[in-house]
Amino acid sequence: MKYPVGHFFALNLRTHGLSHLAVADQIERKKEHDMRALKAMGRATLRQGAPAGRKVLYVWDRAGIDFRQWHHWKHTGAIYFVSREKENMKLEVLGKNPWDRSDLRNEGVFSDELVGTSQGVSVRRVIYRCPLRAQEFRFLTSECTLPPGLIAHLYRQRWEIEKTFDELKNKLGERKAWASSPEAKAAQAHFLCLAHHLMLRCERRLEREAGVRNEAEIARRAYRLEKEQERLGKMNLTVPVLVRAFQRLTVRSVKFIRWLRVQLFTRPHPGQDIATLRHLFASL
Repeated sequence: MKYPVGHFFALNLRTHGLSHLAVADQIERKKEHDMRALKAMGRATLRQGAPAGRKVLYVWDRAGIDFRQWHHWKHTGAIYFVSREKENMKLEVLGKNPWDRSDLRNEGVFSDELVGTSQGVSVRRVIYRCPLRAQEFRFLTSECTLPPGLIAHLYRQRWEIEKTFDELKNKLGERKAWASSPEAKAAQAHFLCLAHHLMLRCERRLEREAGVRNEAEIARRAYRLEKEQERLGKMNLTVPVLVRAFQRLTVRSVKFIRWLRVQLFTRPHPGQDIATLRHLFASL
């Protein structure tokens, strides 16, 4: 028998480290709500070992919106949230925040304002018009010091989070739990985090010591960026500086994962196996 998994993970957007936050409550409810699970975790869990005086910023989807709780976490634990505005929200503009229009990081920002909520607290709203997608986005956050363009960029990085979860489910095949108890599910989640970290360390060590990189994927990214710049150039626009500056591989490729499995089960000659990976990474 297979059991549903139901985990809450956190991905560090700076280091790409993956950590397990909690097992979803699947006894009292069929599907655990994000905010209910977050409130049960406690301040220490949410701070993830960050030293005193350092802010902790969570980039969460709309299910993580609870303005009163945001206010509480901000003032009791230096824990901040960024999310997207829901379509049915009625927010009152309380004032405009000054922002540096000459800062290239703020390219695409239309407005930075303080808004009042129905829960009686105020939050920051950044209205951003993405030059890549010609679409307007509205971000809400309890963090009021970062440049508004950086708030938009951080939410864009949520794609890394989604791709990492997809990697766990589809590339590593962990779609179901091994057992039904919360303890067994938590153990499985920690093993998944361990596997993620070991793959990441292996990939970085291969690049550092043997110069092996996923050249094919790097070339594809560069090509897509070049084509995007050509398209925007015809409209007298440019790719935002934060998009150009932060180009990195977000997940391990299927080629790399299959190569690792071969190393674990067949143990070929060290020189030969690295040459094989180099060849795989060079091919489109």
